[in-house]
Amino acid sequence: MNTKFYTLLLLLAFLSCNIFAQTIITDADLEGDQTYTWTNDNEYLLDGYVYLEAGGVLNIEPGTVVRAKSNGSNGDATSALIIARDAQINAIGTVDEPIIFTGEFDDLSITLDFSATDNKTWGGLIILGNAPVGEDGGEDSVEGITSENEIRVLYGGTDANDNSGTLKYVSLRHGGNTIAADNEINGLTLGGVGNGTEIDYIEVFANSDDGIEIFGGTVNITHAAVAFQGDDAFDVDESWDGYIQYAFSIQQDISAEIGDNAVEYDGSERADLGPKTVGRFYNGTFIGSGLEAGTSNGLRLKKDGAVQMWNCVWTEIQGGVIRVQDSAIERLIAGETVFANNIAFDYGSLEIDPDNLFNITGVENIDPQIASISRIPNNQLDPRPANNDSPLLSGAATPTEAGVDITTYRGAFYENLWLEGWTALDAYGYLGDVSTSTVDFAQSKDGITLSPAIPNPALNEARFNYSLPTASPVSVQVMDLNGRIVSVVNLGQVGVGENSFQLNVSDLSNGLYIVSLQTKNSIVTQKFTVQK
Repeated sequence: MNTKFYTLLLLLAFLSCNIFAQTIITDADLEGDQTYTWTNDNEYLLDGYVYLEAGGVLNIEPGTVVRAKSNGSNGDATSALIIARDAQINAIGTVDEPIIFTGEFDDLSITLDFSATDNKTWGGLIILGNAPVGEDGGEDSVEGITSENEIRVLYGGTDANDNSGTLKYVSLRHGGNTIAADNEINGLTLGGVGNGTEIDYIEVFANSDDGIEIFGGTVNITHAAVAFQGDDAFDVDESWDGYIQYAFSIQQDISAEIGDNAVEYDGSERADLGPKTVGRFYNGTFIGSGLEAGTSNGLRLKKDGAVQMWNCVWTEIQGGVIRVQDSAIERLIAGETVFANNIAFDYGSLEIDPDNLFNITGVENIDPQIASISRIPNNQLDPRPANNDSPLLSGAATPTEAGVDITTYRGAFYENLWLEGWTALDAYGYLGDVSTSTVDFAQSKDGITLSPAIPNPALNEARFNYSLPTASPVSVQVMDLNGRIVSVVNLGQVGVGENSFQLNVSDLSNGLYIVSLQTKNSIVTQKFTVQK
């Protein structure tokens, strides 16, 4: 059979299967004040700009695949899902059944058809809310959508606690289609989104523009990964007043046209530069393109922006790790911008400031000993501490912000590689188990023992007995089964022999937990149950 003809038949068969397996969603299919549920026994194909209007609720089941056309059939420049003000999206996946947004022709049954350089296959996910933004008049229209007289693209308001729904275990892949010259859609755009919104375990993979861009608002994000973006991994504008904890980014090393800043951060666009908010990043691991390839920088802080960076790691960055520019310098000098116990290693320059007006403190120049960095799918990317001697395992600053986990480690990862199971990085074969950092159960190789909880199950308190062969500083962490740290206790310097500590578990929900006892040389764990 003619090879070209046979290939064409296969392609037609593939397209036919996709058509029959999909429900096409146009803007007319979603209305305000209605509730919709997308199920995992079907695939959904976005055709053009699809708005969920005020009062609407969209629920997406775990394991659901949402695809999108490159160009809308109705003349829209691309396809995107836009959650308007006063609407909600509840896309709640799981580790084993993530919710995936991707292009129309991405075959998820194989990993070789789309790569880290395949982008612009659709637009992206846009969520708009009623929280305050730094714009004159208190609102703005979202970047990337060029629709005149379209009120559904507006965001901003006065409700800091606004709730736009929940995103959990969601992977956004191969987006960022071009609308016009220098105008693309971000992987995830958050405009005026409030802190009543929950975003936890979110990935943007191979987007041609920014990975996650935040325009004002008060939204908090935990466990956010951006890989191989075309511009900035995290981009902040218009006076955001929230935090991101456990942020990971890695940039491609194949072209100077791919990738820019790990974090680009701007302040208000208002004439009076208000409100003077300060966003926070806790436990970030930001990996650039390497010293000899690509284009990468760390933080670019400008336009009257101020930010706090706690326990973050910056490495393999070709350009400047910290660039503070124009009026943002004044806020740094005033002490609003803070770097708390960061690590920077393998970079072109620590800072770029032609006037040399300040020096950066709170950034330690030391090898973080990350287990393995790879930008190709060879199962060799492991951003956890390489071993028990890694500086990542100690030296963390202690935040006091409500809702933020207190960690004893720096960077986005400890024992748990939380990227596994639900991300494109895992599905495409990037991740590997390279770390030799060991966590022993009950007894370590150097003789430390940790006994089971008394009582077990525990109601309000649990006592743990342990023994040390040598004196050591000791800290204790309690983690849930997702690897989230729910409690940290610093026991200080402890002497040789039998010892014990009490944990107050009255605030913990019923379930299974892991208690981790860490000394200067070892980590020992025990499991226990809370049952009330």
